[in-house]
Amino acid sequence: MVSFKFFLALGLLGISFTSAHPTPGGSPGTYKCGEIDVFMTGLPPAHPLVKAQGFDPVFVNKSLTADAAEVVKAGYNLRVVLMGPEQPLSVLNDQLKGINWDATGVGYGVRGSSVQNLTVRLEDILQTYRDKAWRAPIVFNHSPTSSLWAIQRHFPLSSNCTNSPGKDLVSEI
Repeated sequence: MVSFKFFLALGLLGISFTSAHPTPGGSPGTYKCGEIDVFMTGLPPAHPLVKAQGFDPVFVNKSLTADAAEVVKAGYNLRVVLMGPEQPLSVLNDQLKGINWDATGVGYGVRGSSVQNLTVRLEDILQTYRDKAWRAPIVFNHSPTSSLWAIQRHFPLSSNCTNSPGKDLVSEI
């Protein structure tokens, strides 16, 4: 027979485990400026597969740059790792190390592609997130300028972070 002490200990363990990491979907005011670490990946704007899918690399570059700046300005810490399917997944693994990510994301150039090797790459990225950042929800933008919207849906900040923006967690590739 399982004892009451066992369930009490299990409950206390669960409370300490969940309180160590932000829980997505909190109400406004739940999270503070600079508290949420977000990891995003996708194709580099100049990658041949971007143009092959009908996207303008110059527009994509400007959009992604502005989008990342907006996320940081809004108060989130952000690392963006742009890489093509020809790069080994070890690059992604290495960039995920050292931070307990609160959210992860994959750009539409990978997610929405009908190119077979990008579909396989998406599966590989999602599995990597599952293995390396399993607590972090995967957020999806709907355009190259909507990452902030995707992040805010899961992690609303408690205040305007204009005077205390997030950090650009620059990738090292």
